[in-house]
Amino acid sequence: MSQTKEERLQLRVAPAAKHHLESAAEAAHLNLSSFVLQAAIQRADEILADRALINLKAEAAEAFLDALEAPATVNDRLLDALQRSPKVDWLD
Repeated sequence: MSQTKEERLQLRVAPAAKHHLESAAEAAHLNLSSFVLQAAIQRADEILADRALINLKAEAAEAFLDALEAPATVNDRLLDALQRSPKVDWLD
């Protein structure tokens, strides 16, 4: 069952941006409004997921806080990795 759409969202875009969105919407077999709304909701979900709360039981929360407050320990493998030169190929 579909919900009644009661709200309106308006935005201004450059002609090139509108054409780009229209092309993508056509490729996705959606009308422009559906395409833009779907893309905006997907991006909003991604951003909000990064800010989601994690509910922990009291014991788990206490263990988490203890781990955060504990001094860091560096084992031999980590120390070796930190001292190596990074193997990164940069693309220009």
